[in-house]
Amino acid sequence: MPSVLKSFFSFLLWPFFVIITSRQTTSTAFAFLTNKRITRTTPPTIIAFSPTTKHHYYSFTNTMSTSTSTSTSIAATTKKMFVYGKDDALFGCIERQQGTKPFGNLLDAGTGTHSLRWIATLFDEPKGMTHYTAVTADATMKRNVQEEADRLGILDRGNVIIGNWFNMDNDNEDNEEFPSSLSYQLSDTLYDTIIADYLIGAMDGFSPYKQDLMIPKLVKLLKPGGRLYIAGLQPLPDKADGDANIICKVRQVRDSCILLAGHRCYREYPVNWIKRQLLQEESMKLMDTSKFPILYRHGTIVKQINVGRSKFPYFATKGMATEMGKVLDDLERQSLEATQRSPTGQITLGFDYVVAAEKL
Repeated sequence: MPSVLKSFFSFLLWPFFVIITSRQTTSTAFAFLTNKRITRTTPPTIIAFSPTTKHHYYSFTNTMSTSTSTSTSIAATTKKMFVYGKDDALFGCIERQQGTKPFGNLLDAGTGTHSLRWIATLFDEPKGMTHYTAVTADATMKRNVQEEADRLGILDRGNVIIGNWFNMDNDNEDNEEFPSSLSYQLSDTLYDTIIADYLIGAMDGFSPYKQDLMIPKLVKLLKPGGRLYIAGLQPLPDKADGDANIICKVRQVRDSCILLAGHRCYREYPVNWIKRQLLQEESMKLMDTSKFPILYRHGTIVKQINVGRSKFPYFATKGMATEMGKVLDDLERQSLEATQRSPTGQITLGFDYVVAAEKL
């Protein structure tokens, strides 16, 4: 990512997500200010909400040995790193939409180690991926993704590119004298499949007010007959009925802390906004929209409360931090009481989505 953006990543690393995970595996995804693991469930029943991050990566011993047993062990370890569609609701949804159509030349428009672990499985038949390009706006993230690609054994089968989708120093995206770094690097390439995995919501941290320009930019990079998959989080309402309202209150206070610290809040866009943007593209045909309800446990709510607490050192006065700390302490108590009243220990509110479209 350009140097002007690095300050964003000190507090906003491709922001907080809700992500769906598996019954069997623990994995990572984009998130807000935390570096935890999450669990995904098979679609479309249970979804785990957890502040996690695609910037998290696992350390594995990367030693070579001539012995058959060691080679087998390395291969087995690598295989365990893969994230399969059958174990991940969002990626599984994309695989079902793709059907028998090969993934071909694939662009991951906002990559991370979790999505890369899924992409690594797409080389297998019959998924038919021939090459991948993984895009990130952060130099550290590029290094992490390259290391992950090496561990997965796919480093030489694709490219990891660093760059911003938009020129931060120029508001006129049509001015060819100031092309964005990615537009320049990708200008001669068209893709069979493009994945935008929570990319739109993350943009406010590095390209604010340009979300409406992102989908047209991706459409230009898509081959006729190619598929675009956009995953996102439906924004939470201002209020909700019953115990679910605690989720709304936590989000409001958390965001207040972020603003008081002088930082930018995460901004996700609703599924209907995504669909409207796609419908404005004459060359695109909407195929399907899938939604995945979100379940909150007390622990995941507390992680969002802790995001607010992490901002206290940036407040103008210690007194302000002390008083806000009391508010967050009270919300944590309310969260515990609300989840304890639920027979499942969980509160349902909102959903993740995947929108699929094809270029005519």
